[in-house]
Amino acid sequence: MIAVRTTLMVCLSLCTLAVGGRAGADKMSTGDAKTDGLMVAIQEKLKSVKTCAFRVRTLLTVEGEQYEILDDVTAQTPARMRVARVLAGRIRQTIVSDGSLMWRYDPEEKIVYRINMARVYRATQVEADADQSNPMRPFRALEWKSIRYSGTDTLKGEILRVFEAAPEVTLLFAELPDPPSRVRFSVHPEDGLVRDVRYFDAEDRELLSRRFEDLNTNVKVDEEQFEFVVPAGVHVMDVTDDIIDLIKTTKSALPRK
Repeated sequence: MIAVRTTLMVCLSLCTLAVGGRAGADKMSTGDAKTDGLMVAIQEKLKSVKTCAFRVRTLLTVEGEQYEILDDVTAQTPARMRVARVLAGRIRQTIVSDGSLMWRYDPEEKIVYRINMARVYRATQVEADADQSNPMRPFRALEWKSIRYSGTDTLKGEILRVFEAAPEVTLLFAELPDPPSRVRFSVHPEDGLVRDVRYFDAEDRELLSRRFEDLNTNVKVDEEQFEFVVPAGVHVMDVTDDIIDLIKTTKSALPRK
């Protein structure tokens, strides 16, 4: 159980899966006219969404066993987020990002991990929070030219637009048993929010799935919830350099395209 907990803590306290959008994305072409048109329509829908509260239900396989992770999230554009997380039914964490610093607090271990997001990006050209769950950012951390519309799917009686793409390198590559080679995600055409995400390896085996539930947009938020105050008696570790080294090592280990 100690080994499983350690793996979960590393995998899910240092990274959370997510798809999202990049700056200026609506000015770029994927090379496929139909895909471009649908993406522009989705991005137009999302322009009016400034905040979102939601639950994320993640299924992850670790050492042959499947674990469920539940996140209750409040997000504010462009990059502020607060996450209350339950891992494997009992391990609780809090993640807070103000767009500059990211804090990950494990009260059971009495430790806080701090990540300087700007330093990570300058050193790696990878956003440290690129894996965080945010349904308001459906096209983030994807190889742009690889994005393709693949049809529709039905979830809880609602018809969703389905896209597939090759993921860009993020912390997810380092933390999963095998690097993901394909991501499939479903977006609601009426509000532009992601509802379902699935990552697959090179053998087309599903590595991780994430379902977005109970979405409420433009909710009123307390600005203070995106500020993290270190609790008394808690040890703070700055893991910025560790994250930079991990991303660089992961990039160098991948085959050149």
